[in-house]
Amino acid sequence: MSVRSRLGLDREMTSENIIKTDVYRYKRNKLASGLALLGLFINCLYFMLFYGISYQPYANPLIGLSVLCNLFVLLGTFLASEGVKVYNKKYCILLLIVAIIQFVRIFIYPLDLAQGGDTLFTPGENDVVGVRYFGVNLGSTGVSTILIIYLVLSVACLLASALFGYIRAVQLEKFSASLEKGTISVDDALAELNRKDEEAAKAANNAAGEVHNA
Repeated sequence: MSVRSRLGLDREMTSENIIKTDVYRYKRNKLASGLALLGLFINCLYFMLFYGISYQPYANPLIGLSVLCNLFVLLGTFLASEGVKVYNKKYCILLLIVAIIQFVRIFIYPLDLAQGGDTLFTPGENDVVGVRYFGVNLGSTGVSTILIIYLVLSVACLLASALFGYIRAVQLEKFSASLEKGTISVDDALAELNRKDEEAAKAANNAAGEVHNA
């Protein structure tokens, strides 16, 4: 079985798959949208911690770029979450771009903090990384660890959202095309499923009757 088949991109249009995909026309893709919003929420936790750091060497123009980057991540992720909710696969590309940005950010400030905050800029004699986060005093190691965890989780959520969003968008796209061509029929699929249910019910009744007679 190919990778596309395992992912559900090239699946057989059985009666069960036809009905499952037909539901997409009336139901939003809440899974992909929810994962994107979860990644956005985790990013909020990230910058709540990062911008709470009291460390003078970080008060420079690079922080301004970090703020702009956060704004792009927030707005881009929210926009993409609305896009994948309605099965628009183009927004999966935006989610991948944001995920790449989040991954790259791991190797800037969080990695610098993991090394004591002295690789990007030269700290002064009294410059010490420190922040109080949810009632706990954290040093550079604790801060960097949490920041990296947040970014990794955010990347994972965004990638998962892009994957599920793309798969279901392609499935609905192929389903709609087949429906327009007349190669599949929802009514015929429903009739076949009803017939299978009736046959299964008869088989169950016959089996119960045989057990009772025995």
